[in-house]
Amino acid sequence: MKRQSGKMTFMSLIAIAILAIGGYMAFQYIGSNLEKKQIKKEVFDTLGSTRGGDRDDAALMAVIEEILLKRDNEILHIAARLEGGVIRYSFSYRMVTNFLFFKRDEVIEVTDQIENYG
Repeated sequence: MKRQSGKMTFMSLIAIAILAIGGYMAFQYIGSNLEKKQIKKEVFDTLGSTRGGDRDDAALMAVIEEILLKRDNEILHIAARLEGGVIRYSFSYRMVTNFLFFKRDEVIEVTDQIENYG
C-alpha cells in the first residue's frame, strides 16, 4: 500500500477527465446565458442613448443589426417602429454554443419597447 501513495491510477485519470469536461461544459452554458442577457441589455442601452426626434425606423434597425453582427450571430428577424413617443422593437437571432462533443443551436427572440424623446 505504501508503494501506491502519490501515484495516479487509471480510474483517477478518468475522473479528472470527466471533471474537466464537465467544468468546460458548465462554463460554456453559463457564458451563453450571460451573452443572451448582454445582447438584450446592449440593444436597450444603445437605443436609449441614440433615441431622438431625428431617428427613423431604418436607423433604429441599423443600430440593432450592428450589435448582432458584432457578436457574430445569425440574424433572423429585425423590426423597429417609432409609434408616437414609443420605440417598439423586436429581433430574433440564432446562437450556436459549442459544448466540445456537440453543438447547441438556439433561436432567441426579443420584444421590447422604450420611450422616445423629441
